[in-house]
Amino acid sequence: MHFKQVAIVGADPISVSIALGLKAQSEPPKITGYDADPVVAKLAQSRRAFDRVERRLGRACRDADLVIVSTPLTAIRETFATIAPVLKAGCLVTDTARLKTPVMRWAAETLPENVFFVGGHPILHPAIATSMVQEGMEATSADLLRDTLYCLTTPTGSHSAAGAAFIELVGALGARPFFIDVTEHDGLQAGVEGLPDLLAVALLRATVDTPGWQEMRKFAGYRFAATTVAGDDAEARHATVFLNREHILRRLNILLSELVDLRDRLIQNDADGLEGSFVQAAEGRARWLHEQERGMWGEEAGVSMDHVPSASEHFGQMVFGSLMTSRRQDEEDRPPRK
Repeated sequence: MHFKQVAIVGADPISVSIALGLKAQSEPPKITGYDADPVVAKLAQSRRAFDRVERRLGRACRDADLVIVSTPLTAIRETFATIAPVLKAGCLVTDTARLKTPVMRWAAETLPENVFFVGGHPILHPAIATSMVQEGMEATSADLLRDTLYCLTTPTGSHSAAGAAFIELVGALGARPFFIDVTEHDGLQAGVEGLPDLLAVALLRATVDTPGWQEMRKFAGYRFAATTVAGDDAEARHATVFLNREHILRRLNILLSELVDLRDRLIQNDADGLEGSFVQAAEGRARWLHEQERGMWGEEAGVSMDHVPSASEHFGQMVFGSLMTSRRQDEEDRPPRK
């Protein structure tokens, strides 16, 4: 990599692990960290993720070759606006948010034209994500993103050299670059992030503080706690759902149909049909976990470093478009699952 100065804005387990991964390189960059909570920034520095910590956001990003924004979604637009005046020409900027459409829009609206922005979203293995939730900063590691899928969303007219730099960055972390259209990304996120959040809210509203809860709460254990995890960080989760509402509404209608079907099986005393639904769901989950463990979609989505264009090859959007078109064509040609 050719990054000499890196700024990390927002110290969370993912951004700190990215910093540790960069520090593990043969020629590591100097990394400046910033967090709205100085204690959190100092904690990350104590784990040797940051060379220094800045208390002012602008100072943290001044002279940086690469800026990684890992703040809550609700703070990203303001963060972009604050750092925009101090970013040097040619600086690369990215983020780690789970939602990409609003982030790409905010970047276009606030960041100067002489910097390059590519949206980023590392997708952790479920087991790693669970330990990260439980352990917090203790779960950080230079290898946290190894073999994970790292989504990259590019604005129209992206420069090929900037794209190559981001591919190299993701590769240095041991992750697999995955170029995806921003609308497609958020549509997929609606099913695996938005629906679980809404389900958790619905479950809590249907149980907590309803008649019988005083006794019911005594029986609530691990299953209830794990299913209602979306009750944490309510502001950020609400914002993510609301900003992705068009995609989530489509998925929500499918979910409502499934809930009505399950209700009808209970009303009709259809024990066999209900058992079949449970078995089919369990098989689907097991298949997903098996494919996740084997990385079965990693090979089809990964971008080989052998085909990264050089800085002198100005393919721009054509490069990214061909990557996404190729992947989509492969998916269309693949026979449906039986």
